[in-house]
Amino acid sequence: MQKKKIAVFIGGRANWGRLRSVCEAIDRSEEFELLVILGASGVSLDVPYPCERIECLLANDTTQAMSLTASLLLSQISAVLERTAPLCVLVHGDRYEVLAVAIAAAYQNILLAHTEGGEDTGTIDDKVRYAITALADIHFAVTEKACERLSSLATKVYRVGSTSLDQFKDMDLSYDGEPYILVLQHPDTMCPEPLTPIIEAVKQIPMHKIWVNPNVDAGNKEMLKKIHELADDKDNDVEFVKNLSPQDYYRLLANARCCVGNSSSFIKEGAFLGTPVVLVGGRQQNREIGKNVFRVPNIREYILDAIYAQLTNGKFKPDYIFGDGTASQKIVEILCTL
Repeated sequence: MQKKKIAVFIGGRANWGRLRSVCEAIDRSEEFELLVILGASGVSLDVPYPCERIECLLANDTTQAMSLTASLLLSQISAVLERTAPLCVLVHGDRYEVLAVAIAAAYQNILLAHTEGGEDTGTIDDKVRYAITALADIHFAVTEKACERLSSLATKVYRVGSTSLDQFKDMDLSYDGEPYILVLQHPDTMCPEPLTPIIEAVKQIPMHKIWVNPNVDAGNKEMLKKIHELADDKDNDVEFVKNLSPQDYYRLLANARCCVGNSSSFIKEGAFLGTPVVLVGGRQQNREIGKNVFRVPNIREYILDAIYAQLTNGKFKPDYIFGDGTASQKIVEILCTL
């Protein structure tokens, strides 16, 4: 029996973190042949599966560079899809790179499956996510609310939970080092916010700080400059890290005394792990959150007070609002019906 080819697009570390367990499940299946398509910042990832790599990331730190990167990806992904002829293309989330892949698959009459549709953040990501929803044929939602939003726009909507949670059951998350705060603040390209309030807040905490590099959206370079300046000052006890594997990143997330910033991983994976989170600013303003999350405006005093409160609270009980760690197998079972 000829296997059905499933192409999975990975545009960066967040896509890989969320879709790695799905790739593993597809690869284990006797029905499917897996092809991973790497584009934009995803081309630097070490992926242990057959890959197509598309170089398209512009280094300029502007919103124009984002749209140009998407256009370069669109011009190349079409040829890859024509040559490899997958039955279905699976994409994740709300990134501009993902939208380019969705457009190509839709116009080339290839089934498009989308994870984490139907969510609401309150930023430019919403427009991108809704556009991908309109193009997609199959929808793998995380929460009940997301399913309800999708059901008014599309058919073939399935609640499977967050795919990133699946890998925790086989992952060694043990840690025996010093206590630390984990910081990750991404640029908000719609309503840019200064990084200074977070910097000034975490400097006041007498604990080791681990700061993860932000994603490649416009504003990234200015953020990196400020973070490096902070890390270079030995009086601040700040460690800057980048290019983490999913396992290394999730180990940091699982063992942090508190997470500070605006990463969606703090919300979804953080709830499952029970990690205390201080969610800063407007980038995730409309997202569903668990009990482990305190929302605060991007103001130093509010951030600092919330960090101290979360350090006092300590670890939360696991919250399964975003799934129970079985999403990938559910997705493969649904794909088997194609």
